[in-house]
Amino acid sequence: MSLIQVNCLPCNVAVISNSEARRRETCYNKEISLFVRNDIHRNLFFKFLLIVSLSFLSIFSFSQNVKKVISLAPSITENIYLLDAADKLVGCTSYCTQAVAEGKEIVGTTIDVNVEKIFALQPDLVLTMQLTKSQDLEAMKKIGLKVVMIPTSKSFEEICAQTIQIGKLIESEDAAQKVIRETKQRVNDIKMKSARLSNKPKVFFQIGASPIFTVLQNTFMDEFILMNNGENIANGLTKGTMTRESVLVKNPDVIIIASMGGFGKEEQKIWRSYNGISAVKNNKVFLIDSETSCSPTPLNFVKALSDVYKFVNQ
Repeated sequence: MSLIQVNCLPCNVAVISNSEARRRETCYNKEISLFVRNDIHRNLFFKFLLIVSLSFLSIFSFSQNVKKVISLAPSITENIYLLDAADKLVGCTSYCTQAVAEGKEIVGTTIDVNVEKIFALQPDLVLTMQLTKSQDLEAMKKIGLKVVMIPTSKSFEEICAQTIQIGKLIESEDAAQKVIRETKQRVNDIKMKSARLSNKPKVFFQIGASPIFTVLQNTFMDEFILMNNGENIANGLTKGTMTRESVLVKNPDVIIIASMGGFGKEEQKIWRSYNGISAVKNNKVFLIDSETSCSPTPLNFVKALSDVYKFVNQ
């Protein structure tokens, strides 16, 4: 009995058999098995392509169709204005001064928001920060709103990165890059001027009253002092509260008080009554605008940095 060996073209497998029928059956089974495996591979490949395509289309669609934005933090709102994208802003908090003055819809505060009102405005994007209640964030996501949380900035570099992030999200990246370039140049100019100064003044930067609250290390506001070649008297503290007596013991050369509405002026009067400390002797007890110094945007940072430079060196 002779053996038959042929190469089956569809499955490209050598089949050895003494029976043509057996050969055909083996070849057929191989062909079916190969077809099934190839079909599975094809399906997996097409599923992969579909997922990638949908992801790409989703990203592309999102980046190309942001027409209506809601901001749940004053600094985010200010960044949107800074990037000349206020026409996209349809809702904001009650603390977003310029937007409220221009008639933008108020959807609550940074902490408490009206989810129903936000949904009614049908935004393409909701930008928020960590202060907004988690249950409200989850509620917005569950009803299909695109919510992006912007992290709290702890440094000038993080403020710049935040602005770039917002620029990308609202299709204003070129404007954001331009703002950052100009701001960094101005900041570097101030740092260079301060570095040439020989004195290193002790600075007390107050941002709250009853109790007294101060700027801590590793914050963007601490950089107002550091970049101006100063020393923060709160260095080493882990909590921002200080007593008036502890400030007097530190004997700051400069006292800077965030305006805090009417509280700032009252605090300035109180500090000026302590004639024994260096800041009072040298007439260096200053008020600084809260909206500029406490709101982390590139423009606000450079304005506050410039103010502190004047306070320290005048």
